[in-house]
Amino acid sequence: MNELLKLVKLLAKADIPFEITPFTLGEYIVSYQVCYPSKKDCVCDAICHKYSYGYEQGLLEIMGLHNNPLDDVEGWLTAEQVFERIRNHYVTVKSA
Repeated sequence: MNELLKLVKLLAKADIPFEITPFTLGEYIVSYQVCYPSKKDCVCDAICHKYSYGYEQGLLEIMGLHNNPLDDVEGWLTAEQVFERIRNHYVTVKSA
C-alpha cells in the first residue's frame, strides 16, 4: 500500500476531515493530493509524484504544517508522520 493511501485510511479512521483532489502538471493528472481539511481551506496537503521530494522512496511531500522555515514544502515523510502533524493540528483547533 502506498503512503498516500495509508494517510487517507489513517485520516478516515480518526474521523479527521480531508479531501482528495487530482494533482495536475499542465493538462496531465500526475497524482492525487490529500488536502486537510479541504481543498478550499487547505492547512496542509500531501502529495507523491515523480517531481516531489521523496517520490523515489515512495514517501510524501507536504505543504503546510512543516518544520522547514527555509522552504514552502517538506518531503521524505511517511504517512504516519504526516498524520501526526495533521492530528495534532486538528485536536488543537477542535479544542480551541
